[in-house]
Amino acid sequence: MERRRAAVVLGTGLVGLMCAVAAAAQEPSSPPPPAGGHGHEGARYHELLPDIGRIGAQVGLGAGPSWNPYHVGAGGQVAAFIDLPLARNRAGRLSYEILLGLSGGKSDTFTVTDPLAYVANLARGASPADALAGPPHAPYRVRRLVRTRLRLLDVSPFALKYTLTGLDRARLRPYITAGLDISLVTTEEQPAEDTPALDPADIALSAPGRAPELAARGIPAGEGSLALGGHAGAGLEIRLSHGLSLNFDYRLTRVDGSHTLHAASSVLGMHW
Repeated sequence: MERRRAAVVLGTGLVGLMCAVAAAAQEPSSPPPPAGGHGHEGARYHELLPDIGRIGAQVGLGAGPSWNPYHVGAGGQVAAFIDLPLARNRAGRLSYEILLGLSGGKSDTFTVTDPLAYVANLARGASPADALAGPPHAPYRVRRLVRTRLRLLDVSPFALKYTLTGLDRARLRPYITAGLDISLVTTEEQPAEDTPALDPADIALSAPGRAPELAARGIPAGEGSLALGGHAGAGLEIRLSHGLSLNFDYRLTRVDGSHTLHAASSVLGMHW
């Protein structure tokens, strides 16, 4: 529970920080000087000239499918981000990005073995085969069908994004991104719908035990775990107007060393 509260506080603080930065960037410190440029350069002309007050920052909100780690499979995800410009050259621009994402899903059913129930059956005099089989050969159920319910909160406090501006006349901007991530992973094993309910003795035995099948899938022990990783991604920004864009984004996130999260998003971006 403490880790879940910490995740909520962390996520709320980052969203507040993103909103505060966006609000501060929109407040002009002094009246802009008279426009000094002339020409028709499309979206780039209006965005990159400093004399009309556009700094090239962006906030966005997206959603789409996800392919989750720990054999959970397909699910859904939502994400929010803010981009702040760092540098630009003739080919494109470099931005600093803060990203916050939440993904989840449910796995297919699989069998787990309760080691404490197995030992309890042996203690009651059952043979190893009967102890593993459970009722009616032994008093306690050892094998159960379950599904893993996954929730993964992904926070990237530092990422870099490079956007190509050579296709501005067509209102298209390809981009690539990479950064560091901190992930909070919470999982829960839920009984399959067709599995008989556990009696109180089975519940008491299964609560402290950990099935070896969960360890084989790499599912973290306990209510949640923090993992340090990173992400890389690419996408295409379609500029709808001077201040609005539609982005199509793909992101690959490495979670806890050997596990990966894939996310594809349709993103609504707002620029200033």
